[in-house]
Amino acid sequence: MKKDRFKNTKERMKRFFTKLKNKDTSFFIIALCVCLLSTAVIWRYTARKPNSESDLSQNETEEGNMNANVDPYKDRLEEFMEDYGKKEEKDIALKEKLDLKSMNVPLTGEVIKEFTLEKLLYFDAIGEWRVHKGLDIKPKDTLMIESAFNGTVEKVSTSELTGTEIVIDHGDNIKTLYNNLASSKVSVGDVVEKGQIIGNIGKCDSIESADGPHLHFEISIDGKNTNPLDYIPGE
Repeated sequence: MKKDRFKNTKERMKRFFTKLKNKDTSFFIIALCVCLLSTAVIWRYTARKPNSESDLSQNETEEGNMNANVDPYKDRLEEFMEDYGKKEEKDIALKEKLDLKSMNVPLTGEVIKEFTLEKLLYFDAIGEWRVHKGLDIKPKDTLMIESAFNGTVEKVSTSELTGTEIVIDHGDNIKTLYNNLASSKVSVGDVVEKGQIIGNIGKCDSIESADGPHLHFEISIDGKNTNPLDYIPGE
């Protein structure tokens, strides 16, 4: 009985595979190809999708960094505006025509050596006779030196001949010079106001050191030295 059943099942399977072999299988091949293509498309787009909130946060951070650098010229623009502001301050300081009679005396004290371009004076420290292009003022109450007018610092230097020296440009081709200083409180390019402290006198080595601590003060107009006494108020 069992042998008959097994034999019948075997015959049925044989007939099934024979029919399948003879049958047109193009439909199954097309269906298989469609399934494979669909699987590939689904896999591709699923792989590109962020898997967690951390991925989104990272993307947002990267985007934020890109936005932060969107203007590479911002720093240069700020530097340009800062320089322009300094130039504007300088222009304002020099805009009004200078009134020499309004000069601020840079140091109150006794004039110990006057201006002279015609008479030679003897300088003990170097043992030479020279003209004297400015005023030498010995301090009375303070050692602090003030700017004679509004202007822009053109030069700050130190040497054995002059000590610390400051030159200020006041516009209209007018400049003032302050030397025999012990130190400076300003730098080249600084915009200063009339009466502003620019340095101080004290012990220093210069060609006028034999006269003790004092200010050597000069005024030049169009490149020529002039007597500061002509412009000191009350003189």
